[in-house]
Amino acid sequence: MEIEAWQIYELEDRILVDIRSPEEFKDFHIPGAVNLPLFDDYEKRIIGLLYRERGLEEAKEAGYKIAGGKVGRFIERFEQLRRQYKHVVVYCWRGGLRSKELCKVLKSYGIDVYRLIGGYRAYRNYILSDMGRILEDRSLLVLTGKTGVGKTKLIRRLKQEGFPAVDLEHLAQNRGSVFGKMGMDDKLISQKMFDALLYEELRSLQQKLLITEDESRCIGRVHLPQAFWDSKEKGTFVEITADLRTRVKNIIEEYTAKPGWEMQANLSLERIRKYLSTAQYKQAKELLKLGRVEELATLLMVEYYDKRYRLEKKPSYTIDCSDFEGCFEELKLLYLRLFNEGQTLQNCGKPFTPY
Repeated sequence: MEIEAWQIYELEDRILVDIRSPEEFKDFHIPGAVNLPLFDDYEKRIIGLLYRERGLEEAKEAGYKIAGGKVGRFIERFEQLRRQYKHVVVYCWRGGLRSKELCKVLKSYGIDVYRLIGGYRAYRNYILSDMGRILEDRSLLVLTGKTGVGKTKLIRRLKQEGFPAVDLEHLAQNRGSVFGKMGMDDKLISQKMFDALLYEELRSLQQKLLITEDESRCIGRVHLPQAFWDSKEKGTFVEITADLRTRVKNIIEEYTAKPGWEMQANLSLERIRKYLSTAQYKQAKELLKLGRVEELATLLMVEYYDKRYRLEKKPSYTIDCSDFEGCFEELKLLYLRLFNEGQTLQNCGKPFTPY
């Protein structure tokens, strides 16, 4: 049985099975999929080498030989999955030999599964196209403001309370600045994985008015898909402000949350050296060495971040976040008013209540 990418979302009680190598799966996969690799990383490299040096037939022969020794294990695992789920969908990179041959074998043992036509590549083409459709009838409430004012903190609190907030920094595992990886998970997110996570997030949110943070086109090593960027630029902007003391406190809490932040900070200082005077750079290095974090954060805020900050869009609203709880309540009320009264969208639907 074959299925196209858009049909995945019409299947209830389904599991996606990625049969690519663990290395490929780690780099990107359809969110929620499980990895049952037909070849491990070493085996895949060997087959690839044979293909390049000896041609397709020898590579196929080696592949069949390696996979043949795993048939029993695959039959057992897929029988388990068929008992657990109503629908099982198998995919590889392009919907080629790996998924075709495996599905043939499974069928010969009486195990019916779906094969994703075109594999992951078809899924990716679909989500990038469909993201534009999803965003056509949505509007974004965009939180903008200087570094450390608490934008990300607000986004995460809103999500906790059931508001339709999209945490781009969490999806990218980067804050989008030169110090962006400090205090975050070590894992690197590929562009394909970021796009897939963002799409699934948008698809899961039913409200017509979404909340997000004002990010640049690039967040670390990934960039925002064009459809999302265009939607953000047309959004309603809310400037979040805060006094310097509050901003420094927020930055220290976020950026020094994980062990090893000092090494990352040292590397980041090297990257911004050209934007600081010689005296400022030496002072920053000394403050880091002495562990005088508050003074270091203040120096970087005033001499680096604030001097490079540009408010690109004129905000429709401004909320001071020196008192976080008061700011959070004011932002919630603003969202509810915009949503329920239809000031951002016409025909927003019935009154919004958090999940």
